[in-house]
Amino acid sequence: MSTMSKLDTVTALRNHGLLRMPVQVYRRPGRVTARMVRNSVGNGEILVVRTGSQAEERNLPRLVGADAETTAAWINGLPPSLSALVQPYDQVVFSVEVAVYDGLEVAEIIPGIWELDNQLPPVVACVQGDRVDLTALDIGTGRTARFHDLARGHYESPAQADDWQVTTVVEWIRSRRRDLTALRRDLGHPFGLKLHYSTRFGLSPQNIRSTVPHREAWTGNQDSSHLAATVLASTNEPIPSGPLLLDVSIAREQHAQLTRFLSRLSKAGTSEVYLRSGLLSHLAINLREVGITVRSAHG
Repeated sequence: MSTMSKLDTVTALRNHGLLRMPVQVYRRPGRVTARMVRNSVGNGEILVVRTGSQAEERNLPRLVGADAETTAAWINGLPPSLSALVQPYDQVVFSVEVAVYDGLEVAEIIPGIWELDNQLPPVVACVQGDRVDLTALDIGTGRTARFHDLARGHYESPAQADDWQVTTVVEWIRSRRRDLTALRRDLGHPFGLKLHYSTRFGLSPQNIRSTVPHREAWTGNQDSSHLAATVLASTNEPIPSGPLLLDVSIAREQHAQLTRFLSRLSKAGTSEVYLRSGLLSHLAINLREVGITVRSAHG
């Protein structure tokens, strides 16, 4: 994990012309008023508030679907170490994680909001110049994506990544390649980019990931080694020895559960896992950070 905070991320995205959705940053605010919020983000807007610290931290508190008065009061109740990022609420249709390398961009596309414990395997698009290679895994039956709207709150619905969503992502990558390349050069290494596609703003970058899989994870030869791995369908199951296929998904709000699971994997000596839920998923990021090799389960 690097020291790049959400505040640094917003600045970097804005400097490179990648920030589409308006975001107002309140850095360690002493006091915020509803009038300040309305003047900066827009009168009558329903809002989302994310929080950030001085370092790259995950699972910080957030507020979704609030008016200006509620937003101001919530920000004023935050610890002084946290800053607030306020943006308009817009319903998320699908989520994307993009890994940016020199001469290669890889997108994993999931319907709904990925961080809400989504277990759908992503559609993977590898983009090299004018060439696009797609991988769509067999998701089987009974899979649902998780969404949010103001009327229902969080809800689940059967869904899959459609052709128009894949086309939208590939076209966005190609149209933004110069900006993505410049950002990679500024950072000095490959990076990941989290995006949401919403009904009003289209594809909007939300955060920069400081680590991504090695390039060979996408370009190497795929085999059927995962078929010999033991399937683990719950974080509460006993952990067997040898390679595992993790058919689990853990929401960002369940960070304590994820921490316990990672500790159990490490103590069990797990060195390699296969995931259906994407190499750029929240789970994959955390697995790599504790030294576990993460591979894609194709098929």
